[in-house]
Amino acid sequence: MQSQAEFEQILRKYGDSIYRIALVHTQNEMDAQDIVQEVFLKYAGSRDTFSSDEHLKAWLIRVTINRCTDLKRSAWNRKTTELKDEIIPAMEFIPDESGVYSAVMNLPAKYRDVIHLFYYEGYSIREISSITGQKENAVKTQLSRGRSILKNALKGEYDHEL
Repeated sequence: MQSQAEFEQILRKYGDSIYRIALVHTQNEMDAQDIVQEVFLKYAGSRDTFSSDEHLKAWLIRVTINRCTDLKRSAWNRKTTELKDEIIPAMEFIPDESGVYSAVMNLPAKYRDVIHLFYYEGYSIREISSITGQKENAVKTQLSRGRSILKNALKGEYDHEL
């Protein structure tokens, strides 16, 4: 069990990353915040020992993805509908204004997760495979298909004549 100071250090170090992953997966700021809280509560109560910071970060990401999946499958989530953007203010976290982020957010979840982990978090295909529990070839395929969908979605926005 770690001290409160150690816990706060881990929260500061990985909190933003975990929040971004939850936000990409849920596409809802409130759900992402709830998931971050749940992930760090699970970490606080965990008796697991971690061999390195990378091992801890991979564990936190895996728990985040699992919690997002649980939320998506929950009866509450299946029986609710989204409020329109006119009612809810825009999300605070917007990593870029280029439209690429919104295109990534519109990808199907299986592509969105690997694209986010690869490009925004900087993980290798092997690391993503370990984190998600998928084979490396499946991750490569999802990256390739996700890139193809993004290319088609962004086509025209970045095609400029010289």
